[in-house]
Amino acid sequence: MTPRIEHLIVLMLENRSYDHMLGYADLPGADGLIGKTFANLDREGVPVSTSTGARFSGDFYPDPGHDFSDVNFQQFETYTPANGQRPRMEGFVKAYSRKYPKPPTETSHNIMKSFGPSDLPILTRLAAHYAVCDRWFSSVPGPTLPNRLYAHAGTSFGRLDMSPEYITDPFFTIYELLDSYNVSASIYSDGWTAAATFKGLLRRQDHYFGTIDDFYSDCEKGDLPNYCFVEPRYSSSFEGGTFRAQNDQHPDSDVRAGESLIYRVFQAVSRNQRIWEKAMLVITYDEHGGLFDHVPPGPAIPPGDKPCLDPPFGFDRHGVRVPAVIVSPYIQKGTRSSRIYDHTSLIATARTLFNAGERSDGKLRARAAHASSFADLATLEIARTDDPELVCHPAPSGRQTARLANDLQLLHLGTATLMNEGLPGSHRVATPDSLRTDHEVHSFATRVFARARAHHSGQP
Repeated sequence: MTPRIEHLIVLMLENRSYDHMLGYADLPGADGLIGKTFANLDREGVPVSTSTGARFSGDFYPDPGHDFSDVNFQQFETYTPANGQRPRMEGFVKAYSRKYPKPPTETSHNIMKSFGPSDLPILTRLAAHYAVCDRWFSSVPGPTLPNRLYAHAGTSFGRLDMSPEYITDPFFTIYELLDSYNVSASIYSDGWTAAATFKGLLRRQDHYFGTIDDFYSDCEKGDLPNYCFVEPRYSSSFEGGTFRAQNDQHPDSDVRAGESLIYRVFQAVSRNQRIWEKAMLVITYDEHGGLFDHVPPGPAIPPGDKPCLDPPFGFDRHGVRVPAVIVSPYIQKGTRSSRIYDHTSLIATARTLFNAGERSDGKLRARAAHASSFADLATLEIARTDDPELVCHPAPSGRQTARLANDLQLLHLGTATLMNEGLPGSHRVATPDSLRTDHEVHSFATRVFARARAHHSGQP
């Protein structure tokens, strides 16, 4: 019997592959890298083998490529694979060198490095103590935006790019569908979320959105929505004179900040027994960020709405494998699932748990209608009470100097700019002459989001 889960909580981090994060973790039965060796040739023809030795920060500057063409080359060693061509997963190192020919060859070798078994104590310990999914693939062989769109809406509506113009597309989301069945749903963000631009959610900002501090408070009070999507901090910033590190784990931010976020989210959920005994927490990543993984992705069911025309793509294959850890007191310790999942499994599981209609209704497209649910991983009838005994790294000292904005931060800048232009003059944020660094982008996007929420709630 699957126990009644009343709270499904999703923490989706950024741009790390399964092998990179968990390949050398001691997770018996999971398909990782222990006892195996894989290699890619670099641009000089030298084989670069998988190994531990990844650093918390400093390995991936500039950012590895993860656009559609980059991911094609990483998998197939060509930008335009033929129909039916099998991915060999041997082009990751060369893809980096082709995108950035100026950095030393050794920089591209970092693509093959993974964290050791003790480097990520929070993620690894939760995976060992609850469940790890070793066949969870990103929804799209491409960047952040289309993958997060699949998590929210079951489709990217034909998009493979990072253009902020997606805000004009007619997305219908899992939050609105759950709401139609009187199931509460909310997105909690640490300053900014691009999901705020979905038209259906934008009209009810206070209904669908909260801050990360709201999430911690709602957990403490036992007043958590049924479906929660928690977004990390995508840019470092100074707030009230205090430096707040980027904690989304997007290369090349310090992964220890993300570990601290995972720890705090878990603690918030588990410390309130009323929440904990009705909760399932999912920790996953939107896409692989150009980092090596050895498992070839397979075919995927197209959403059935709109293909991409330039470049041609029918959304009929998955992206690269990413970590996915499922936490619940009703999950048997050491659970491993090799069922095929992607981000639409979040939609499938929410609909299953909360009895939100028949998935065959097509309201969130064909991919989500056929996606595997992970609700049945919670097989225990009585909640476990054993402690996973988490020990978090000390908080990183942090990089307090500004850095040029990465591609994700530039997406947030473009989206916030369009949102700002749509606000009445009394709510519009004055745009500085230059917005180039992560600190500047974070400050501007956060202020726009706050003004948009105030406008739609009728505040002056």
